[in-house]
Amino acid sequence: MLIVEDQDVMRRTLVEYVQSAYPDAAIMEAADGARALELCRSSRPRLVLMDVALSDANGIELTAQIRAMLPETEVIIVSQHAVAAYVERAHVAGAFAYITKDKVYRELLPTVSRALGRGPSGGGHGDPQ
Repeated sequence: MLIVEDQDVMRRTLVEYVQSAYPDAAIMEAADGARALELCRSSRPRLVLMDVALSDANGIELTAQIRAMLPETEVIIVSQHAVAAYVERAHVAGAFAYITKDKVYRELLPTVSRALGRGPSGGGHGDPQ
């Protein structure tokens, strides 16, 4: 699993929250789009949590690049922007879901579970990456 978020505190929060539900998951982190693409090429994560506004990239455009490179990888957009146009663009880019940051604690883990095709703490095949 890869978490792409340019704000250190938010990235750590997401890592800790997801790791608490998926303790065996290998979670990588990227603070910008360049690192995210590098990690996708080298590690081929099953799931990417993607911010929209990165210092060097637009997360929605990055989602389209990742989905073209790794069609089996699901991308969940996690953004502070609750703009309908962003949601639509994210889905067109191939995002599995779009979650606003104010709904992370309510919606993220169930959405991750659906994207991975199984629930937290076991019940599927292999560890999420």
